[in-house]
Amino acid sequence: MMRPSKAEKSERMPLPSTSKSFAAYSSRQESRDHVTPLWDHRDRFIILALTLLCAFTRLYRIGRRQNVAWDEAHFGKFGALYVNRTFYHDVHPPLSKLLVALSEVLAGHNGTFNFKGEYPPYVNYVFMRMFNAAFGITLAPLAYLTCRQLRMPVGFAAMAGLFVTMDNALCVISRFILLDAPLLAFTAFALTMLACFYRQRRQAFSAGWWRFLLMTGVSLGLVASAKWVGMFAVALVGAYTIYELYEMFCDAHVPVRVYLKHWAARIVALIVIPLSIYMLAFKIHFMVLNRYNNSANFMPMGFQTKLIGNPISQQPYDVETGSAVRLQSHVSGAGYLHSHMHQYPTGSMRQQITGYGYADGNNLWNVQRRIAAEDVDGMRGSAGEAIPGPIGHGDVIALHHNSTNTYLYADTGHEAPVSKQFKEVSAVKADSVEATRRNMLWVVEIVNPEKRMDDGHVHPLGTPLRLRSLLGNCVLMASGDRLDKNWGWGQAEIACSSSPDARTQTGSKYLWTVERHINKAQKSVNLGKFMSSSFLRDFAVLNRQMWLTNNALIPDHDKHNVLESDPLSWPFMIYPMRMVGWDDASIKYLEIGNPLLWWGSAVVCLLFPLQVLYWLVCWRRRCLSWRAGEFRPYIEGAAILWGGWFLHYAPFFAMGRVTYLHHFLPSLYFGILFMTYQVYFATSWYAPRSTRSVLVILSAAVVGVFWWFSPLTFGWDKPIKDLWGMEWVSSWPVYEDKLAL
Repeated sequence: MMRPSKAEKSERMPLPSTSKSFAAYSSRQESRDHVTPLWDHRDRFIILALTLLCAFTRLYRIGRRQNVAWDEAHFGKFGALYVNRTFYHDVHPPLSKLLVALSEVLAGHNGTFNFKGEYPPYVNYVFMRMFNAAFGITLAPLAYLTCRQLRMPVGFAAMAGLFVTMDNALCVISRFILLDAPLLAFTAFALTMLACFYRQRRQAFSAGWWRFLLMTGVSLGLVASAKWVGMFAVALVGAYTIYELYEMFCDAHVPVRVYLKHWAARIVALIVIPLSIYMLAFKIHFMVLNRYNNSANFMPMGFQTKLIGNPISQQPYDVETGSAVRLQSHVSGAGYLHSHMHQYPTGSMRQQITGYGYADGNNLWNVQRRIAAEDVDGMRGSAGEAIPGPIGHGDVIALHHNSTNTYLYADTGHEAPVSKQFKEVSAVKADSVEATRRNMLWVVEIVNPEKRMDDGHVHPLGTPLRLRSLLGNCVLMASGDRLDKNWGWGQAEIACSSSPDARTQTGSKYLWTVERHINKAQKSVNLGKFMSSSFLRDFAVLNRQMWLTNNALIPDHDKHNVLESDPLSWPFMIYPMRMVGWDDASIKYLEIGNPLLWWGSAVVCLLFPLQVLYWLVCWRRRCLSWRAGEFRPYIEGAAILWGGWFLHYAPFFAMGRVTYLHHFLPSLYFGILFMTYQVYFATSWYAPRSTRSVLVILSAAVVGVFWWFSPLTFGWDKPIKDLWGMEWVSSWPVYEDKLAL
């Protein structure tokens, strides 16, 4: 789209502008690019009107459905776990769920409802939904403020706020106890603060500049702590910051001292503050959740022992010959050293050794220290006999599998079933010839024990072990791969690494901890007093587990799921999502957007790169007409909004996890504002006298379409066939599920 200026050819300006960098301006210098005053009577009135209108759309009949809807089953339950202070694990950061918990506390919930079926009378679910909807209500005024800061006049900024209010998908997602409304609110807040900071760029280090820079950092901390999708907002601010710093770097008028000051200010505001808020959310998460649940099993042992009601603190202290132990791998998801009465289909075809994530009898091993192991050269092939006494560093042991009467056996003559670079580990019968060989002997090597347990002996929880095969000189490990579901039930592969580096490695895949110790000859002690806990370690472990769990949420292409959708289908809303059951008697909600807004924003956003390419060609051909000073204000605002749309959308194509339509909503918010931005500039360029007509026609059309689809936004309690004209696209699952098998 070429700017239809009447300027003379001599007024053509290179792209981009080479005007003096904004960084050269001090806080005492005046700038023509002043900040738009936002608090006159018109702005206050419009903000109030948009807020009230948005509140009506979010709150109207919000308590109509008395049953738990969609992901309220998950996030309402997580809020209840905060109320009763029971630890749980989820893929999302804790801030939004803490807000859900706050709503439950304010609503008087006692944490006993499990969020299944119909809400009981003692659960004030209406208040909880209203609390969540309050975040969705903020979208309209924030959209208005953002557009005003990006130089849009009152009418078009108000239209942007109206568009956000009248999108059915943004509305319906705010009406339930979900994480998306806080995420969208914090995303919008981050964009508003970025726009405000952008308009302050010529008043470097002024009070306003500092205020909006610091508030941008606060908003990034909030959005990143709500859901990891918020990291895309961090990426947007990061890209803008790089652009600013690069421009200053290229400006010879900026002193080095001032340039370094800009770096320091941004490091503090945009890295230290967001990271501090993110970590604070986890600190509160740990402080509140102080009761044990088995979902805490992946956390460090020191953390688990501090939880009330944990089953691992009270155990016998010294592991010795005759002790039964449950060995837990340090690899997340690998579980416990396990065996069962099934054989490998290849290799030695002996009994399988696997990693199993749940506690059962097949995880228990009897520890035996072997006398002949003290003199390996004199053993002459014998595995020796068990001798009494504690197990210490450097001792040679055998691990007897109690339930199948077998021994853990390293066979360097066979490759591991999945990871061919490693050797096979199997179980051999106690009365077999193999049980007399040194392949079933393992050297105990204690690695980085707890300080209070560092006495050279093996103890539960606090003495990580490396087990090295005496004969094969390979190290027992969890490879990180999974066995075939047909014969290994998808359990973790356990192997033996003969790499020279493995004998000295302290990585998690080589380490094991005695998680459970049974010895009737000893009294149990409180192991918690020997264990230490570090917030930074707990924080790192939990975030790593969140990452692994998130990546494990992969789609099953052999099964049909009406909730899942592909990112390619999102911009044009090919597959709206049913949020609840669809029988005639139920109150039905469809996550369907306003088609005018979705389709219009998709077209505008997808065509923008071609628009920029066209301008670049015209610039190279010296036929681009822009009045001096016009291009840069336009393209900077466009880049912020379009960049937000792109950064919140494109990364989903690289994700292997399951994706849903509501993942597109943050991108949609940017897309709606960008579409309004483009409409404003196109109107001012091509039809400046038709501004009022454009505003009235577009606003009326969007409001009309919102009203048309509102029955599926506010809830339809009659047979769906009675609702006429809802299927504008044949793939929409309004009257039937088109993807049902």
